[in-house]
Amino acid sequence: MTHTTGQDLPIYIIGAGIAGISCAKQLQDAGKKVIILESRDRIGGRIESKQINNDFFDLGASWIHGIKGNPIWALSQQLHIETQIFNYNKPQYFHATGQLFNESEVHVFESYIRKIQSALFKTAHESALVAVQDIINSLDYQNDEFAAQDLKTLLLTFFQYVANDPYATDLEQLSSQYQNYEGYFEGDEVIFPKGYAQIIHHLAQDLQIQRNIHVQKISIKSGYAEIQAQNNQTFQASKIVIAVPLGVLKKQHIQFNPPLPDAYCHAIKNMGFGSFNKVFFQLDIPLPFCPPSLDNEFSTLYWNNNKLFNLLDLTQIYQKPTYLMLFGGSVSDFIDHADDDAVWDKIGQSLQETFQTFIEKPKNLLITRWGADSNSYGSFSFPALKQSEQLTKVFEGNIDQMLFFSGEHCSLKYAGTVHGAYLSGCETARQLLNLQIEM
Repeated sequence: MTHTTGQDLPIYIIGAGIAGISCAKQLQDAGKKVIILESRDRIGGRIESKQINNDFFDLGASWIHGIKGNPIWALSQQLHIETQIFNYNKPQYFHATGQLFNESEVHVFESYIRKIQSALFKTAHESALVAVQDIINSLDYQNDEFAAQDLKTLLLTFFQYVANDPYATDLEQLSSQYQNYEGYFEGDEVIFPKGYAQIIHHLAQDLQIQRNIHVQKISIKSGYAEIQAQNNQTFQASKIVIAVPLGVLKKQHIQFNPPLPDAYCHAIKNMGFGSFNKVFFQLDIPLPFCPPSLDNEFSTLYWNNNKLFNLLDLTQIYQKPTYLMLFGGSVSDFIDHADDDAVWDKIGQSLQETFQTFIEKPKNLLITRWGADSNSYGSFSFPALKQSEQLTKVFEGNIDQMLFFSGEHCSLKYAGTVHGAYLSGCETARQLLNLQIEM
């Protein structure tokens, strides 16, 4: 295949998630010729809205995490997309016996959570597990509500669940400084009753996107770059933006010639990337321990076999008894490779043992398996044990002014979020445009 000069060739973006799409839109609006190559048969990446009858289920991202200053909230308002407040930071707690925490128990329990969170900022331990265990063992447990050992167990399992949600990992894999990497904006958490994918489809209007293109190799040539895909497809680019999930980079499914510099390989290896799965289920009869939600708070946390489960009540959204459970870390890994019956057995057993009530098998059950998806190999990045700002900052650079990176894992402040991916795409576009101005 012949080529003209590199500057006459289009900019190619690998990946039609929100980072790739936001980057492409910025570049195209600036007059650049841009083509996105996407391995899936759909766009959106880890944003996927599934319609069943008249209901929409977000299988990937669901929330705008804080609306104050959040660019995704601004987009939703600009595009007049319907949203609904869905906070879940004020849960109701249930003991393993099915007994609801009384107000005093909630006060004591949450006060100890805050003590541990505060102490984590000062810990010298690298591992969140070691740090949390050390802090728990150092606290004074004089209170009128819990036996000391019982409270210690509740607190440890709570922080084990925090590693699962929202960090998609287990506590032993999580950096003790994870609170510095949360990356949410302030304000309400909101969702899209008709699906997050509305944002994607609005942004992608008029963009040139080729689907079902499985990129295998990227080579830097003299003055241009070449992309090789399955079925002997070849594309020539003036510049390339790599906007695939970190999980794909970790699997090394795309080969680079010359190989990526050591700094990039080190960052890809040491940054965390986890599986985070959802289980939606609909019942004929509402769960008796989930009363009608007040003040837009929808979360029930309950213990079973020294594990904490989070049950979100979506009944207000779907106008029928509908629930969502969120799983990260090793439990999510189990879901990735288990069939629907095995997943429901695990959930149903935990509910029945805790609440001593029969739970019917759901008439509708929808389970995600992001870790088993060969287009992502997981859900989002998290601050692993070796996490540092230097790892993330590697992706702020470029390789030979030819290869650029974008995605939620490239965001220093907002990793693991849709807004982080969106802003990363915009920033990569600015970097490309500034480079071309300098040239």
